[in-house]
Amino acid sequence: MPELKGIITPAVTPWKGDTIDYDAIDALMDFLGKISVSGVFPMGSSGAFPIISVEQHVKVLEYFMDKKKPNMFFLGGIGRNSVDETLTMGLYAKELGVDAVSIVTPYYLRMSQESIYRYYERLLSQIDIPVLIYNIPQNTNNNIEPQTVLKLKKQFSHVAGIKDSSGNFSNFSTLIDVVGKEVRVFQGQDDLLLPSLAMGAAGGINGTSNFCDLSVRVYNEFANSNFAAARKLQTVLSELKKLTNSLDFPQGPMAGFIEMVYHKDTESPFPLKDLEAEARKNFGTKAREILKKLET
Repeated sequence: MPELKGIITPAVTPWKGDTIDYDAIDALMDFLGKISVSGVFPMGSSGAFPIISVEQHVKVLEYFMDKKKPNMFFLGGIGRNSVDETLTMGLYAKELGVDAVSIVTPYYLRMSQESIYRYYERLLSQIDIPVLIYNIPQNTNNNIEPQTVLKLKKQFSHVAGIKDSSGNFSNFSTLIDVVGKEVRVFQGQDDLLLPSLAMGAAGGINGTSNFCDLSVRVYNEFANSNFAAARKLQTVLSELKKLTNSLDFPQGPMAGFIEMVYHKDTESPFPLKDLEAEARKNFGTKAREILKKLET
């Protein structure tokens, strides 16, 4: 099994009308193979999982798994807001042969740490493959604290890691200090990738890798102790992340994929509204201008 580290792409979910755009997924997976990401993570936030039916969720995981490149880690997003649906997805993902699954914290209802612990305890007791906890409190209203992660790890050895997308570097560094020796900690915000690696992160799960290899290059330069080169790349990556953040999420990763990888029309799942063609082209132009800074 490929190792859980490096840059993992939280894949967009291309859509056409009322169904999955399989041709666009083919193009995305070919691109990810070319830029040598460590893994792919369909059905995360960039993939708009909360608005996709269980039936379509299954089809997305199946197709991405079928198109997975050799030595590419496959992290299947299985989080639903129902414990039973998440469990069903987890058991199916195991049958599918994924390397690990990602389970987001409960969302919408605000929950205590004990309630969050109970949620994961129920799932981890029945899903016996590697699990990566996904923390994105600005979207879920729930932040899983490092001590809760540690408590779960002590009870369930197959807790493999955590993705923290809080954007709170203090929170992230505390995670590294408390659980970094026990589980792999991943940075979900591209602009915090390099400082997170310096703190001891295992890698990043970064949305810009849907259309650009910058996060992969930052990781590789850091891993090879080329710190000056890594800093230069990170400066540009942070500017690119700022550009994607200027749009409603996940318009940025999708616009970048269309303009810089696919070069054909595709859509986000309904009811998400993508950028109009002119605005999308403008995004692509600005992204290319940012990347040109690496040529000087």
